[in-house]
Amino acid sequence: MTSDPADALREQAREWGRALLSGTPWSTVSDRVTLLLVEPPAKFPATSSVAFWLTIDTPSARNLPEPYGPAISADRAVVEHPRAEGLRVTLSVMSDDALHRFLSGTTPAAIEARWQARHTEAVSDRLRRGEQYALRANLLPDDAPERISRTLFLDLVSSVRALRSLEVSPAPGLAAAGGASAAACRLACFDDEGSYPPLEHLRAVASETRLGRRIGTWLDDLVKAVGGDDAAARRAASAADQVVEEARVILGELYRDRPWLRTPEAFALRAPR
Repeated sequence: MTSDPADALREQAREWGRALLSGTPWSTVSDRVTLLLVEPPAKFPATSSVAFWLTIDTPSARNLPEPYGPAISADRAVVEHPRAEGLRVTLSVMSDDALHRFLSGTTPAAIEARWQARHTEAVSDRLRRGEQYALRANLLPDDAPERISRTLFLDLVSSVRALRSLEVSPAPGLAAAGGASAAACRLACFDDEGSYPPLEHLRAVASETRLGRRIGTWLDDLVKAVGGDDAAARRAASAADQVVEEARVILGELYRDRPWLRTPEAFALRAPR
């Protein structure tokens, strides 16, 4: 029995997952099912929720009862929140192919899923699909790194500019503080890993990145600002331009001559092409 609450939560989640697979309808296809514990991730356990991905190949799913068989055959996912004593569970059921396609995407949700795929734990995975998902999560389309970095940098610039309101009155700037923190952390994580985690793990993961270490004090001040610390709010606002410059220096290693990096505010005003 572990005394660590996070380890205890993970063990409770494992037991729930094993019980799920031993019951109806999954026991009939247990050799074709992959069940991955997605939340909490092993290294960043700051959550009280539990999430699983359950995947199965479409031919094996066809004879499953409602809602699973029909949904998977029609290339749809099923998301459930089953009752579990002491746990808040989210169970996402989909075909193996569907998860591969999702992990090939570059939407914000897909980028978060890419990070999650690298930090899952297999509760049951006889077919070793988890390794394939992690490999898929590492593969980005050739144009994606710059396109995503550009979007994240422009988001950072926009949200950081909104911090100016903190210098006048902290209260109206709380939303800006949260937005700026999230934008900076996502950029820091993507620059290091090619993905970023869901919001609940964003700050912890970002703190281990190059950019996150450089702007750690600023991120701490944003947290204090959200908590009502006026002095921290003013410090965060006054350091905003330096944070943008730190990000520009790191991104400049690959994108130094790009207009979006040199003049982001002007670039953001360009008409879509």
